[in-house]
Amino acid sequence: MTARQLSASLTKWQLERAVATGALGRVRPGWFALRTGAEPHAVAAVQAGGCVSCFSALRLHGVWVPEGKGRHTRLPEHRRSRGSRACRPFGQDPPVRSAVDDLETAFRCALRCGSREDLVVVVDAILHRRLATIEELHLWVSGAPAKVRALLALADARSESGSESMVRLRLRSRRLSVRIQVRVVRGVRVDLLVGDRLIIECDSREHHTDSDAYEDDRRRDRRLLARGFIVMRLTYRQIHDEWPEIEAAILQIVRRGDHRWPRRRKPSDSWRPEEVRLGVAMTG
Repeated sequence: MTARQLSASLTKWQLERAVATGALGRVRPGWFALRTGAEPHAVAAVQAGGCVSCFSALRLHGVWVPEGKGRHTRLPEHRRSRGSRACRPFGQDPPVRSAVDDLETAFRCALRCGSREDLVVVVDAILHRRLATIEELHLWVSGAPAKVRALLALADARSESGSESMVRLRLRSRRLSVRIQVRVVRGVRVDLLVGDRLIIECDSREHHTDSDAYEDDRRRDRRLLARGFIVMRLTYRQIHDEWPEIEAAILQIVRRGDHRWPRRRKPSDSWRPEEVRLGVAMTG
């Protein structure tokens, strides 16, 4: 934190006392950190004259971020050297005033660093968690190239996990009909529905640790299988590491036509599949 931020709770004498006793350490002039427990990435970023930003800051703001994004730091323009790998945003590059960038600046930096899939996954998460509105996001991308701005049209606030967003995007890129958050039988809502009957459930990174959810999922799967649906349950690790094999299996099912109901064969439950509409939903 800066001396100015600390002044809201500490007097100048208390601040100097905290430094003298070792509770606080000077990171650089005007900036301080706890001697123990301070986030190393934030300390290193401040020492360099910058702050935590981009995907690293988005994660700290509660946004679902894909794995493997590394540590992202933003430096003010006067501290960036030629060839610097520091992040910088599209549009206005504000001065560094805190150890972690605000959501907007972090998002505008991610627009430069992320892939098409990364960015749609992040937008889905921001909208689903109501961290920003679609109107705000349109303002935030206004300084980006047209191809980046166009990615907002692919977002969907109904997506409940990053893995679900990833699968939706990948299957639609193969021109498959994919609907999300669909009630297929009464009381059962599924993550993704391909065609009429191929259900894909995407378990989160933490899902396997919840024993109650594990048991509930198997009950749901039995009920769906009994009504003629095909259920494919994927873990985050499988989606991340084994996608080519998963995609090949899905395409085999589609090519055989098994994702459609056979003639004169429909689910025994009278409940007709319908998509769940949320007030914040944005279909893509």
